[in-house]
Amino acid sequence: MRLAELTALFGRLDFPVPEDRGHPPRDHVRAVEGAVRAGLSDDELLLDLFALEIERRDGAPELAPFHVIPELGVRLAFAYWRPGRAAGAHEHSDWTVTAVVHNTLDVATFDWEATARARRLVPKRLFSAEAGRVGHIYGPCIHDPRNPTGSWSISLHLFGPHDGPVIEAQVGPIEGLTPAAPRAEPDDALSAALLAHERECVRRAQIDALERRGPQAAALLAHLHARGDAGTRRRAARALGRTKATEALGTHAVLARRWPGVDLDVAPRAGRAELVARCGARAQVLLRVDAWAGPALRAVSAARELRPSDIPGLAEAEQLALARALVDWGTFQPFEAQEN
Repeated sequence: MRLAELTALFGRLDFPVPEDRGHPPRDHVRAVEGAVRAGLSDDELLLDLFALEIERRDGAPELAPFHVIPELGVRLAFAYWRPGRAAGAHEHSDWTVTAVVHNTLDVATFDWEATARARRLVPKRLFSAEAGRVGHIYGPCIHDPRNPTGSWSISLHLFGPHDGPVIEAQVGPIEGLTPAAPRAEPDDALSAALLAHERECVRRAQIDALERRGPQAAALLAHLHARGDAGTRRRAARALGRTKATEALGTHAVLARRWPGVDLDVAPRAGRAELVARCGARAQVLLRVDAWAGPALRAVSAARELRPSDIPGLAEAEQLALARALVDWGTFQPFEAQEN
């Protein structure tokens, strides 16, 4: 199934237009759920959707539509789940269809009517959704998806045009319900750097999902390779089967500091040493190591350029692991990869 076929299905099912504020029959929503499940099984639909996401949103991490089905207002969006991330308990008041397309999510659900009566979250059930699992919401629902794994997960969402919060307007504040967070624009150098890092993490998650899709995904992988930073290009090169030496990070590669306006510092904490990025009053922990490796972090924090082989107190494999972590964060880039 391709995206054009999925769009045509909505037309055949005669979904209501947004102005009607009508609810489609549940069987129509189940038909869309089945079509998405079938479409994801042969990769064509997912590749169509990723192509639009990559072109239109280019690594943007927040949940926002990359496509709206004309005339119906049905929104399609990908969500990206860093390791351990939870959405927080939130509600859906219109129909949705959701699919896990990469890795795993755990989903906690809550009893809507009992929660409304008690004005606090009343748990209902917890289930695990592996890649390929597709489900739907029809009536009002409160749930809290989370990524329980150490790798990024990706989910696909189709939202009805009238989805939004309603329960607190009906009964008052609900203890434990997560309010919708407004999108914040970066307001300092550290915020901008962390957003850039988040974009690269999204691109890398896309690469991991596309790597399994065979030769048909090569064009999208090449696009991500061209757009990404050094860490992203290295991952895309592996997915594309490239073995050029320039894609590897060696112990004598020259790394140059990025993130202008952001200082690096080392702080001790509970028997460990943390590499901290600071900008004014803001701080972000980037790495934690055992206290004995603190001198290595101090050397990194003081350097504008460095070679992995020059990081003190570490074996070669440890030097390379630390250097790759710095490149993955975007704090350093191989000198030849500098864009500015």
